[in-house]
Amino acid sequence: MIIELMDDDQGGNLMYKSSNSLRNITFAAIFAAIDYILAMFQIHIPSPIGRPFIDLGYTFVVIGTLFLGYKYGLISGIIGLVLFDLLNGYAAHTYLTVMEVVIIASVGWLMFKTMHFSPKISKIILIGIATGLSKIIAGFLRYVIEGLIIGMQGKKLIAMAALSMPASIVTGIAMFVTVPLFFNFLNKVMKIVIPTN
Repeated sequence: MIIELMDDDQGGNLMYKSSNSLRNITFAAIFAAIDYILAMFQIHIPSPIGRPFIDLGYTFVVIGTLFLGYKYGLISGIIGLVLFDLLNGYAAHTYLTVMEVVIIASVGWLMFKTMHFSPKISKIILIGIATGLSKIIAGFLRYVIEGLIIGMQGKKLIAMAALSMPASIVTGIAMFVTVPLFFNFLNKVMKIVIPTN
């Protein structure tokens, strides 16, 4: 057996985890590549601060965290989206991408852990909603930080950050659906590809 399927108290699978570091790194690299590829499909939205776009890469930050565990999921998300930023003209904002990935992966992992790592679709939907909301909040924090860097303050800063939110809002709302959808699909694929007995 390549990867162990951990079980919760009701006998459902938790996540795919290997005791082999090379396998974990390989899966993290695959998820990082998926993060990068999904970030390439952009819908830009005009904004007074930054250059925001709708980004499905964050969906796979969450999926990677649920499948690989916090450490490897977080690392794969950071690598995939930071590489995208570095290679596509967003290098000056990579630290903000790291902040968003840390927030979103942490929320997803804490929710998954609180739910005893259950793969039940109802619980994964709740994780999708929580991580989508965390993306919206992280997006707002991102625009506040960007506004502070360019010298905005007070009400103008908050107003401009709020006006920059549509891309983060759409990305967050999309995660309500895409996280459970992709999780459910990949969970079925992993059971076929990596049999448990």
